[in-house]
Amino acid sequence: MKKLMRAAAAALGLAGMVLAGAGLAAASESQPNSEVHVAEETGSSESSAVQQEQLPEKTGGKSRTVSASATGVVMEVPDMAQITFGIVTNGEKADAAQSENTEKVNQVIETLKGMGVDEKSIQTSGYSISPQYDYDNLDADKQPKLTGYEVRTTLQVSDQKIADAGKILSESVKSGVNDVEGVVYTCSTYDEKYEEALQEAVKAARKKADVLAKAEGASAGKAVSISEGYQDLSARYQSSDIGAVYKETAAAAQDASSIPDLSAGTLQIKAEVSVTYELAY
Repeated sequence: MKKLMRAAAAALGLAGMVLAGAGLAAASESQPNSEVHVAEETGSSESSAVQQEQLPEKTGGKSRTVSASATGVVMEVPDMAQITFGIVTNGEKADAAQSENTEKVNQVIETLKGMGVDEKSIQTSGYSISPQYDYDNLDADKQPKLTGYEVRTTLQVSDQKIADAGKILSESVKSGVNDVEGVVYTCSTYDEKYEEALQEAVKAARKKADVLAKAEGASAGKAVSISEGYQDLSARYQSSDIGAVYKETAAAAQDASSIPDLSAGTLQIKAEVSVTYELAY
């Protein structure tokens, strides 16, 4: 009897193992599909790792980027001039020096208008009355002796073609100008040329970014941010020292009859940008 019971138990145990094995086999066959399904639904770490390998520009859900800064330069020949000069008079009395100065200033302005210079382009940029002292000969109180007064009016003539600037300067000196401070050149197309310089800067920034990206086995993709750098507004103007020709003495200025040759040279127009690009693999 005991032998029969042991045989039955053994048979049942063997059958259970077979069933369990079958169940294990079934589970084993269905497991891969289950894992793929879960990965698709929940984004398992294994699936994410594969995605990282396929899209290396993504790190932690963020795009990898490369940044570069560059300068664009456009050369342009100036075509406009701004002339600054002064009328200086002296007298023992302030009112006498002032009256003479006013007369000469009006004469210079009339000369400018007669040459076709628009009144809006003529500006009084400075005016002063200064007492003059003789520091070598002291008065009874041992103070510098007052010898008279100097009156100075500074005129600025702007928006003139460079081709006309030399004649304007020469005729103004003949009319009473005796202190030429200088000539400043600029371009009437400065804003347009600055935009061209910006475009050149952006192109140069991409070239730099591509070189940097190659170190990562990538290239510079689409731009995600672009910012303009510092714009030096003083670069709009280029100074000339032509005034030195007339500054030696007032007499030399009055005797100047030839038209000076004004050479404007070339104006360098710069623009700076900083650009950030996505890395493209």
